[in-house]
Amino acid sequence: MEQFTSTIKSQVIPLSSVAISAGMMNTPYATFYQNTDAVGDFMPSEQLKTALYPALQVFPILAGHLKQTGDDCFSMVVDKDNLNMPEYLESTSDVHYNDIKSAGFDRRTWPSGVATTGATMAPNASGVIKTTNVHIVRLKNNSGLILFLSIIHCVADGFAYFAFLNHWAAVCKAIRSGTVETPKPVVEFTFDRSIVEQGLPTERKQLDPTTSSIFAQPNLLSKWLAWLSPKTRGRMLRCLVSLITTETHVFHIADNTLETLRSSACEFVPEGMRVSDNDVLVALLNKTYAQAQRSAKEKGSNIVTRVLGSIGRATFGRLLDTEEHQVTGIACDIRPRIGVIDKNYIGCPQIASFVSSPLDDLLTPTTAESLANIAFDVRRSVHNLDASYVATVIDTINSVPSFFARPLVYLIRHHVIFTSNQTRLRMFEADFGDSNQEWVTIIQETPDIFAIMPCPPPIKGVNVMMCIKASIFKGILANEFWTSTTSQIN
Repeated sequence: MEQFTSTIKSQVIPLSSVAISAGMMNTPYATFYQNTDAVGDFMPSEQLKTALYPALQVFPILAGHLKQTGDDCFSMVVDKDNLNMPEYLESTSDVHYNDIKSAGFDRRTWPSGVATTGATMAPNASGVIKTTNVHIVRLKNNSGLILFLSIIHCVADGFAYFAFLNHWAAVCKAIRSGTVETPKPVVEFTFDRSIVEQGLPTERKQLDPTTSSIFAQPNLLSKWLAWLSPKTRGRMLRCLVSLITTETHVFHIADNTLETLRSSACEFVPEGMRVSDNDVLVALLNKTYAQAQRSAKEKGSNIVTRVLGSIGRATFGRLLDTEEHQVTGIACDIRPRIGVIDKNYIGCPQIASFVSSPLDDLLTPTTAESLANIAFDVRRSVHNLDASYVATVIDTINSVPSFFARPLVYLIRHHVIFTSNQTRLRMFEADFGDSNQEWVTIIQETPDIFAIMPCPPPIKGVNVMMCIKASIFKGILANEFWTSTTSQIN
């Protein structure tokens, strides 16, 4: 640690408006390591913590403080005399690894307190927004370990998160093997936010109707949210999220099943149109969710739900009529779209592509043809999000100081489900010297979030993590097409 604090340089790293707009949350994952060989020095504490600091030298932004100047100027301030060092905790548990594994890594079997931060970017008990939080949980009889790592989302999306985790693991493995020199990262990373601006073309493209509506109407609530400090805004979001009770579950879709879904859907799309696995998965999630929600509504809501809904409407204004459509946001990494994927940019360059689907279409029985109709809309929306579209979004957010807060207001007022395809992330490569992780899951608390994730090697296919209300989950379990297509892990 002393070498890190004595060599780190003070710097101010501006944050892009896109990062702040998308990044008022945390990026928290829990990774699971099994002590298969029952070794005594399994992922030893001293080496784990020692390796963290050389890793931070490559990612100095993770020791910075989030600062806001005015309504829309954000930066990470790395002050060598006042570093925002990661919160690093280690604990032991009387829960055995095998008990968690046998339950499919169901969160209800985890030791309490694994996640030391929530989904929202908020200050801790000391009033500090920690950029990075680490919690090492050693399981009963040295049977395994849970590594919880959370990084604020405006600093690191999934690509950046696993770039850091994997480098930390590589440093630890080198230390344990006796290597004298600290290994360099496999690629050179950059934190220069101007790279995003440099990749933008001169052409501009019209925004889709949903994105346009987010920014079109003057909104006092967004101005107020933008005026708040990050700490106050974080406390408010944390309070809002705490009012909602959700469940997290994971389903598996086999490789051959996914290929059958895609190839069957391709028979009903226009000739020459490419439909990807992701398009079909988003379409399937769209239809399954809409049908489950309709089932839940037909069974009625309880008094608590009605009271909270009334409070929300009175506090945040009139909800628009969304009964005829379901809006789905699809997280899109803009790196490849603006031609900077080779720069290995560390940040949160994420923009949502929106699909508004008529409920009448979503509520029809799920068939290859009905999936194809929705998948076609998904493909058009994602394909439309090119460099010119990205440039228009950035111009729009930058045009008015409080615009970065308008997506948040839209989510408060409207019902939107979100999907994120994380299958390309290097999620199972963090070997600290004993083995790669056996299970990885993102920790979510906000409802109606679906993450399409890679399976632990050598399993083929995808896993779908969903954070939803219990009433929706019951409807999903009753959906015959979904249950015939997937297998529940937890």
